[in-house]
Amino acid sequence: MMRWLTLYLRSRSVPAALATVITATAALWWLGTTIDDPRIHDTLALLAVLTGVAATAPGLAGADPDLDRTAAIAWPPRRATHLILAGAIITSLVTLTHTGPVLRNVTGLVGLIALGVATIGASRAVLLPVIWTVFALRFAPPLGAPPTGPGYQVLLTWMVQPGHTTPATVTAVLLGLAGTITYSVHGPGNRW
Repeated sequence: MMRWLTLYLRSRSVPAALATVITATAALWWLGTTIDDPRIHDTLALLAVLTGVAATAPGLAGADPDLDRTAAIAWPPRRATHLILAGAIITSLVTLTHTGPVLRNVTGLVGLIALGVATIGASRAVLLPVIWTVFALRFAPPLGAPPTGPGYQVLLTWMVQPGHTTPATVTAVLLGLAGTITYSVHGPGNRW
C-alpha cells in the first residue's frame, strides 16, 4: 500500500505542488508583513490560495489520460480524495499565515480547477480560476468592504467578498461541488 501511494504521489507531482504552495504562501506572508493595509493582506491570501490551486492542476491528470481511463481501479473515489486533500492542505497552509475567507476561496477555486481539468485538460485548467480571480479583483469593491452592487455582481466576485457574505459562500460551495463531482466522475479532459 505504501509503495502504491508513493508512486501515485510522485506521478501526480504532489511533492512539487506542495513545495510550490509552501514557498508561495511564505513569500506572500513575508510580503504582507511589510505592508500595513489589511485589504492588501486579504488580496495576498487570495493570491496564495490561487497559487496553491494552480500548482495542483498538473497533478490532476496522469501522463496518459487513456491509460487512466482503462485502469482496473475505481478512479472516482481517488480523484475526489485527491481534490479534497489538496484543498485541505492548501487551506491549512494559507490559514497559518493569512486571515480572511480562505476556506471559501479554496473550495470555489478547487472546484474551478477541477471543472477546468475535466473540460479543457490539466494543462489549461488554470485559466478558469486565474481569469475569474483577475476579473473579480478588477471589478469588485475593495476587499473587506461590505457587498455592494446588484446580486449578480456579488455572485461573480464571490472570492473578494467579505467572509460572512452568504451568496458568495453559496457560489463557492456550488463551484466546489460541481467541480469535484464532474472531475471525479469524468476524469481529466482530453488534451488538445
